[in-house]
Amino acid sequence: MKRPKTQNTSQLLQSIKNINTILKDEGRPQETHVLLQNNWAIAHNGVLGIGEKIVEDLNICPNAKILEQALSKCGQQFSITQLDTQLYVKSGKFQAKVPCMPAESLARSFPDSPCALISDKLRASIAAVAPLALEGQDSLVTASLLIKDGTIVATDRKVIIQHFHGINLPTVAIPKAIISPLIKNTKPLTQFGFSKSSCTFYFEDESWLKSQFYADQWPDINMILNRAHNAVTLPEGFYEAVKALEPFSDDGFVYFDTNKMLSHPSEEKGASFEVYGLPSGPAFNIKQLKMIEPYAKKVDFLAEGNHGSKQLMFFSEFCRGAIAGRV
Repeated sequence: MKRPKTQNTSQLLQSIKNINTILKDEGRPQETHVLLQNNWAIAHNGVLGIGEKIVEDLNICPNAKILEQALSKCGQQFSITQLDTQLYVKSGKFQAKVPCMPAESLARSFPDSPCALISDKLRASIAAVAPLALEGQDSLVTASLLIKDGTIVATDRKVIIQHFHGINLPTVAIPKAIISPLIKNTKPLTQFGFSKSSCTFYFEDESWLKSQFYADQWPDINMILNRAHNAVTLPEGFYEAVKALEPFSDDGFVYFDTNKMLSHPSEEKGASFEVYGLPSGPAFNIKQLKMIEPYAKKVDFLAEGNHGSKQLMFFSEFCRGAIAGRV
């Protein structure tokens, strides 16, 4: 038994919250429990690993979700006591027993050795492609982010976004599952680690987030992003029109006519909105258009797509991409 020590709850609670971004409420022990050992809180779900520095000197594996719930009910001051296979968390009149496993139940995960300096520019790039995060994808390009040539690339096969961060890193395809844990952890990024099968993002306080990466190669994205285009400044009132027409659209698309946007293929139904500068012909998905709103500063609505189709190409200072038009 370790004697209880009164301390501030906020640091440990935030660390466990960060840990829980990769864990589940139910599942195998490695998916639900965290290893508290040698002033570290460490978890690995089989794909992602995470390590958070903590003040508490414990040697046990509690259920991470229940531990977060217990800590969240504590005031600023709390005590935590390890006794056999339980942790006792107490704060004022509140006390909770957190079920645990022995420390040897979980193998300790270790981060990759640092090889490059990084900054929050990398996190900003990952946040930019976050809307394309998809669960349960089995295709390489839809299940991963591509780190390549100072950029982050993501796609769902209908939209592709490439965001420039300018940091020189190895070319790797990492699972989209890393997006949420990396964005939710607000500590500044400082270093990048790399090995044959995994990479690690280090934070300012030496905490880390580790990910396996895919061995397969992405296709050549330049075939899509480097196509000829005639981009112009986004027409004034474009997104006002998209949002005004959204409630009237039956199929989730807006249709372009000369200097006009429509909720249906014909003006005989629905609603319309005047937008000077729109060409006649293309149609695009409303949700996809709203997804790229922060980055659509310049656009080409009639760029060449696959098999003779049209695509919308969009550009901003640090971002470019494309949306497939309705066939």
